[in-house]
Amino acid sequence: MNVFEKQKLAQQNQIFDYYPPKKKYIGAVSIPHSGEVIPEEFKEYLIDDIKALCQDVDTAVHKLIDIEQLNDVGIAVIKANIHRVCVDLNRPKETAALNWQKNSHGIEIVKKELDEKTRAFLTQKYYAPYYEMLKALINELQRAHKRPSFIDLHSMPSSPTEYHLKINPNQEMDRPDFCVSDIEGKSCEKEFINFVCEKLSAHYSKVYQNNPYFGGHVTRHVDATFPDTNNIQIEIKRGIYLDEPKRTVDESLVNKLRPALTTSLIETFQRFA
Repeated sequence: MNVFEKQKLAQQNQIFDYYPPKKKYIGAVSIPHSGEVIPEEFKEYLIDDIKALCQDVDTAVHKLIDIEQLNDVGIAVIKANIHRVCVDLNRPKETAALNWQKNSHGIEIVKKELDEKTRAFLTQKYYAPYYEMLKALINELQRAHKRPSFIDLHSMPSSPTEYHLKINPNQEMDRPDFCVSDIEGKSCEKEFINFVCEKLSAHYSKVYQNNPYFGGHVTRHVDATFPDTNNIQIEIKRGIYLDEPKRTVDESLVNKLRPALTTSLIETFQRFA
């Protein structure tokens, strides 16, 4: 699948936007959780409470990087538009549709279950194209690079809820500014994750590895499918760019974060190209 075919795929499937590299292709960034589009097919299954539905959205993560600058140096970006309460792209295919019965604050958000035929249809329509695109992007990287570089970008609540503590009871209540994960040393060279953390640490004081997260389904899928890839997940603490209760972006914080994160990504992809 060449660049023009990938652009056509992006246009046909509005679950994501694709921003292609403008020069020699050196890496890819995925943003699967910042979308807020709820297709009509899902509305009968979900409660009518936008605040509860958006509790776990990675709000505005795509605005925390300079996508044009990344494209200019050869980095592709794919950004999901589909809301994660409809189809969670960072979960296994079998459970992705209406994965969240309750949000992370314990509020029930699904009012009606999918039958299996509808689940299969919606999964194929809204989940499969994103993974087809990831496969195409990394396949193309493999043709030019012995060890491709791939980063899955997310944000996390500043403090864990009961939901998060059940998954990882050992985490701090005041989370780090960044959590960089490689499935506890499995999905990339040690030098790769150390380099990313070093670059981020030049701007923010708390940068942890595999704490509180270890790497989600996207990272694990890429590792299983393309085991020779330098492949990590980065979680950004929402408090360093958002007014969390209001889910509004603090531009003064973003003006610090965006250049720091963009530069860190560029330097990492260039170093390991």
